[in-house]
Amino acid sequence: MADFVSKSIDSLSSGLLVKDGLKYLGLKDAKDLLPGLEVRLIPHQIIGVTWMLMQERESPHKGGIMADEMGLGKTVQMIATMAMNMPELNEKNRTTLIVLPAALMFQWKEELEAKTNGIWSVHVHHGKDKLKSLRALQSKDIVITTYQTLNIDFTIRDPDMTDDEQIEYLIENGGLLAQMKYYRVVLDEAQYVRNRGTRSSKTVALLRAKYRWMLTGTPVTNSLADLYGLIRFGHFRPWNDWTDFDGYVARVQLDDPPLAGARAQEILKPLLLRRTKNAQLEGKPLLTLPPKDIEIVTLQFSADEREIYDNFERRAKIRVNKFIREQTILKNHAAVLVMILRLRQLCCHPNLILSQTDQYDDPTLLVGGDQEKEVGRAKRAMGVPWVQKVKARFVDMPMLFECFSCVDDHLRFMARARAEALDFTEGPGAEDDTMCPVCRETVYVNNGRVLACGHELCADCLQDLMQSPIAHDGQFGYGNEAQNSLAEKAYEAAEARGHRPCPTCKKMNDLRPAAVFLSSAFEPSDDELRDYARNERNRKSAHKKRDLSDSDDDLPDLSQILARSTKKEKGTPRNAVMLPKAGGTLTLTGRPRLPRTGKGKARAGDAPNAEMVATWRVGDENLEPSAKMLELIKQLKDAENAGDKTIVYSQWTSMMDLCEMLFGRYGIQTLRYDGRMSRDARDSTLKTFRKSGGPKVILISTKCGGVGLNLVAANRVVNMDLSWNYAAESQAYDRVHRLGQEKDVFVKRLVVENTIEERMLKLQDLKVGLSDAALGEGTGMKLTKMSVREIKTVCACPRESAHC
Repeated sequence: MADFVSKSIDSLSSGLLVKDGLKYLGLKDAKDLLPGLEVRLIPHQIIGVTWMLMQERESPHKGGIMADEMGLGKTVQMIATMAMNMPELNEKNRTTLIVLPAALMFQWKEELEAKTNGIWSVHVHHGKDKLKSLRALQSKDIVITTYQTLNIDFTIRDPDMTDDEQIEYLIENGGLLAQMKYYRVVLDEAQYVRNRGTRSSKTVALLRAKYRWMLTGTPVTNSLADLYGLIRFGHFRPWNDWTDFDGYVARVQLDDPPLAGARAQEILKPLLLRRTKNAQLEGKPLLTLPPKDIEIVTLQFSADEREIYDNFERRAKIRVNKFIREQTILKNHAAVLVMILRLRQLCCHPNLILSQTDQYDDPTLLVGGDQEKEVGRAKRAMGVPWVQKVKARFVDMPMLFECFSCVDDHLRFMARARAEALDFTEGPGAEDDTMCPVCRETVYVNNGRVLACGHELCADCLQDLMQSPIAHDGQFGYGNEAQNSLAEKAYEAAEARGHRPCPTCKKMNDLRPAAVFLSSAFEPSDDELRDYARNERNRKSAHKKRDLSDSDDDLPDLSQILARSTKKEKGTPRNAVMLPKAGGTLTLTGRPRLPRTGKGKARAGDAPNAEMVATWRVGDENLEPSAKMLELIKQLKDAENAGDKTIVYSQWTSMMDLCEMLFGRYGIQTLRYDGRMSRDARDSTLKTFRKSGGPKVILISTKCGGVGLNLVAANRVVNMDLSWNYAAESQAYDRVHRLGQEKDVFVKRLVVENTIEERMLKLQDLKVGLSDAALGEGTGMKLTKMSVREIKTVCACPRESAHC
């Protein structure tokens, strides 16, 4: 398999020599210019243009995927192919449509004009420059537009129509771009359409054209299913049908990744040409570029940063493990991704997270669950003693844990009960605790509300109480006349503020949402239940050692435990506890009384030091530099001493803002390029950076500057944060390592030790192996399934249990 993988893609160009390409193109030698071009092609580009022309003239596919690695000149090869295969004079559809990201529109226009001698009329169809009529569109040789603009013209009212019906509808009712049939359609950065479910991917498949091309250096990033979006656009039968492709490749990847990779190569062979920078052509290097050194720079947090990070990560792990135990990890995948995002941002600078936590006394609640946030809100509004007092009311349950053979089994049953609102039996004596004092219905996990006085009622009765006038008997106390008068005035003042009396204690309460709390927030956590069970076992064991009698006095009344209910409730009583039983489950009611203090494993709950949080929350010119920012300054000083220009990449514009603040302190002049800037501002920034002199540092957002740009004016890159896919990072690095680069290239990837970033590196490694197998690079052996232990490592699950 390794031999097949390594040779499969190379064989695409093995039948073409440079001399064959020269002959096919009608050139005497490599110094000759192609008709219409102003630039000379280098040897591998001569072969590339030859292959592309053969795909258009001799292949039934009428196009393909130009997947050369970044920096090998895909754009110039496409332009040369267009120049060599112009439409005939009698050709009805003569326009070539080029679809690309917005940032590349004018770069393509400049390339077309600079590399040819005026053989085409070129128009950028975007914004205020959109053409107004079909005749105007047909009059242009080349029309450049964006994926977003294209989507607007391909709006379809009925998504259930067949492809043929959609095309007929668009010809009559679509926008100008949808009504046209083109001579050639070119997708630049074609990885934008790899996800078959996106609107862009579906839209481009509906374009009508004689020839269809895709330019991309990363056709595979996440899974082999990425290839389908490209194959569907190319109309490459039979694999442009999802059922066929899914059965032959995508689904096979789950069970036999190497086989799926081999099948993907088989499909790509007649459709794709890919060369890498380190490949050879006729015994010589394909491209001679200066060396590129990519280094992972491992950093240590400062003591403050480590404490802040560990507090956030501890709370995030507790929440993720809860999802795992309850088997709801997929249901809560969005919440998990948000927690991971927060931890990644903490690796860059705590301000990125702390700036969002002003409403919390404990900033780690930002990554906590709804229950934790509600308790935090209660602590802030009512104080810690009030919260402790209310929680004490919710932990009053007979000591029955010795009945469980496994506490974890109980917790899984408990989680299922909460999620599915199963039926429960109400134990004798529990009615007063679990009934709403107004309607006398059971208070459930999701509808209980706690007032400032500490008493509880259901949500429906709370709403009625807020909207109803106060009912009272005119008596305001049982003291002397003066005392009763004061009580009456206080009562009237509270009534004027909209307060209402508690149905239980008659004390006036503010019933607005900010002063009322969810009962579910004060339920004991699974960890607390587990600790309680452990403590109870230890206590019982110690008791038995002291008293070896056979008395059963300590055991609960089994007739009560086994009592069954025939009443079906609409939810789950919050105090219900499920016991495993053959053929079903038994239930107990009551509230567990938990120890208020005790030693145990570390858990979330203790907020980071307030002064430390205040220091790292600062995001202005007085900000505290993070470990990564200090390393960045060191790298920029080294580059300045060497006379080099540097690109600083980050995925978050907020991190770029902080870097700019710090640069001012160190006197570092910088430019900026991100998606929030106007098109003209971005173009001006790049022109300024490419000139000699001026700022030697540019801050670029990874997403905005990761594709298409030519930034060989710089030869150093500092990446502040990792991407999920290394392919995205690699694209960004190749902005400087491409044709025209004359200096050695140095790339520094900043990673903080013992954080989520180290685990992301392992995930990147897996995805790189996936891409290599599809494209015939490397050995493909990384495609074997990850073991359970490896998955735990990537997920950072601290337990090795069946729950994982």
